[in-house]
Amino acid sequence: MSEPTPTTDAASWRPLVTALVPTYNGAAFIQRTLDSLAAQTWPNLEILIGDDRSTDATLEVVRRFAEQHPNTRIVEREANLGWLRNSNDLMGRAAGELQFFAFHDDVVAPTYVERLVAALDAHEDAVLAFTDMQVHELDGRIELHVFDELDGLRSPVERGRVMVRRPGFWWVPNRGLFRTTAFRAVGGIHPNEQGEYSADWTWLLGLSLIGEFVRVPEVLCTKYYKAGSLSKTWPHDVDQVAALRRSGVAEIRRSSLPAVQKAVLAGYLMRRIYGRRLPRGVKRVFRRLGL
Repeated sequence: MSEPTPTTDAASWRPLVTALVPTYNGAAFIQRTLDSLAAQTWPNLEILIGDDRSTDATLEVVRRFAEQHPNTRIVEREANLGWLRNSNDLMGRAAGELQFFAFHDDVVAPTYVERLVAALDAHEDAVLAFTDMQVHELDGRIELHVFDELDGLRSPVERGRVMVRRPGFWWVPNRGLFRTTAFRAVGGIHPNEQGEYSADWTWLLGLSLIGEFVRVPEVLCTKYYKAGSLSKTWPHDVDQVAALRRSGVAEIRRSSLPAVQKAVLAGYLMRRIYGRRLPRGVKRVFRRLGL
């Protein structure tokens, strides 16, 4: 869905928004992220930082920041949880009606929250609003990342088909503003058989099945990849991709879609796993449903 023209006065809805900052060993660059949160024009903002037992000076940096910004809360882990469990815990602790991830290598423009709140205000049925992104790669390249494949799609099955394919920059909406009710409906970010590998995909797939995504076609978020950025360390091998797709099937089954719609989407995804050589039991189920 492309950006709407607001039909209501955004000032009539002033939700508390929680910026989720899961961090681990980000001392060298997290200050830039925190400064961008402090510069937000949206006045009703909570900054919730989860330090995942960093071994560098990250905790010192965020403590100094919190001393100067009373709207900041810090969760200090007793053990390293990994980005997935750290993120889930932060989502569960958030006080905001709306939430977004402010990863420690991302920077958001001052109007980021304000623009996305207005987008959700104009679309009550949407569960997530996001913007285009500028991405700084490790080799110095700067790229524009736009994810517009969900624009105008109102059917959960249509949205699910798009997310199942994982097209282009499917991960861009993970920097978006989402409703806390949507987090509760999906149940958080679920691991797969290979652990945390691309688990943000199943998270976004789950969200897409319960509501629309609103794209604000402005570059209001910038990502700076670092050598240690998690997505740069994943091997992306065949076993991991297969495990991820099976996790996608499980995400579809967990959804509240009608049984036939679940079967359509699960079948579409399983064909991407098995090709035409679907297991015999799966073929029987599809035939029974007329698929």
